[in-house]
Amino acid sequence: MTRHSPLIAALALALVLSACGKAEEKAAETLAEKALEANSGQDVDVDINEDGQTVTIQTEDGTLTQSSGDNVELPADFPSDVALPDDYKVMSVMTMGPVTSVVLEVPESPSDLFTAFKSGQADQGWKETMAMQGGEGSMLGFEKDDRSLLVNLGRSEDGGTMVSLSLQSKQ
Repeated sequence: MTRHSPLIAALALALVLSACGKAEEKAAETLAEKALEANSGQDVDVDINEDGQTVTIQTEDGTLTQSSGDNVELPADFPSDVALPDDYKVMSVMTMGPVTSVVLEVPESPSDLFTAFKSGQADQGWKETMAMQGGEGSMLGFEKDDRSLLVNLGRSEDGGTMVSLSLQSKQ
């Protein structure tokens, strides 16, 4: 069994148990926290609610926060100069120090989004540093001030696009 298998199992168990009710939800959170703490040696906080889950792990390098579900919100400090599609659903948000990663589900095609991201970021003053399009996915890179943005686009199962945004400050 790999080192990550207990982590995945604990999170899966927490998700299954979270559908049971408040008492079971709290038990699932505690169980997942204990399993993750035992496996990682770090302080872990798990919060499960009807919209999804949030896992916070305090490490020596800082705090890692991962939120996922059907109704995740962008962080309050997400930069307004990152051009986003008009219609999207946030599937997950992860922050660790200067890095924020966001996964969006978008009904548009990857090729339409590729063009939209290129022009949208340019309109916001971002400098394009990389552009690659392929049959399985596309990637764009941008820089502005002391930040970099990497955009990955791939077709989702329902015909739309899964968009992965990785925003990093150069500290």
